[in-house]
Amino acid sequence: MIPLISALGVLVLAAAAEWLHVRRIRVAGRLAFGPSGARPWTRFVPLLRSASLAGFTWGLVMLVVMQMGGADGGKNTQTNEATRLVFIADLSPSMYLQDAGPEGGLTRHDRMRDVVEGILQRVSGNLRFGVVGFYTESIPVVMEARDPELVRNVFNGLPLSYAMPVGKTDLGKAVNEALEHVAAFPPGSTRLVIFTDGDSVSLVPIQKRPQSVKEVLVLGLGNPTKGTYIDSHQSRQEGDTLQRLATALGGIYEDVNTKHLATTALGDLVVPLAPLQKGLSLAQLAVLAMVLGAFINAGIPLAQEYFGSSWRQRAATPSLTERKLAA
Repeated sequence: MIPLISALGVLVLAAAAEWLHVRRIRVAGRLAFGPSGARPWTRFVPLLRSASLAGFTWGLVMLVVMQMGGADGGKNTQTNEATRLVFIADLSPSMYLQDAGPEGGLTRHDRMRDVVEGILQRVSGNLRFGVVGFYTESIPVVMEARDPELVRNVFNGLPLSYAMPVGKTDLGKAVNEALEHVAAFPPGSTRLVIFTDGDSVSLVPIQKRPQSVKEVLVLGLGNPTKGTYIDSHQSRQEGDTLQRLATALGGIYEDVNTKHLATTALGDLVVPLAPLQKGLSLAQLAVLAMVLGAFINAGIPLAQEYFGSSWRQRAATPSLTERKLAA
């Protein structure tokens, strides 16, 4: 309503000023425009000038209101808390075994990178990204990142496992430490995505997930039926262990060794694209109103000068007698 009221106010004031101006110049019309007077179209100049000023005012005030907080006068300001999407990645030696992917030709780490890429390509909105790597302990690598390229960099061969002590993978301890890293986030703002093959020592009791965590996805990597020998044992995707972990966290377990995570599992992280808008948006209309209003208001004096009257003032030509006297 503010842009409309402002435009109406300018329209009334400009129309009143034009009315007074017409009254004052009417008596001097023949002196200004010659014996034939002004051309008929000039009668619409007061209306055009008033409408152009009102249109320019509406566009300007509309853009100011939208900039300050939206077209509804500032009631639609963005106060929603950002959503945290935190990847908890298994970086143990077993993740470099080659038994992943649709053909079984990828390492589990490479498959994890592909699944992360598939998730990043589908999520959108007001997001903050985080990565927590674990092996014998958990290390937060990236937290509160706005750029998903930082996440891609972590999964693209960053040798984080060298920063951790050598030993046995303790999945339960690592997950509990990761939960502590995200516990300080606002309530319900965090989604955890855990990547692991489940190859670990016995699970310690899993802590209750903090209030900051809204959803947990446990994604399994590695061949779930055929093991690969490493460190004196056969390593494979331990589906039973991962299911118990997901149950303890109140989350969902999915095997992503040969297929990507379903889009439905990402929930509200996937923001559907807005349908193509027909016609101009409100901001575009405001800019158009300003351009047209300024163009019309600036063009009126030029049009009056060259097309307002058929009479043209010329310098008086001296008569023959005056020329003889001057000579």
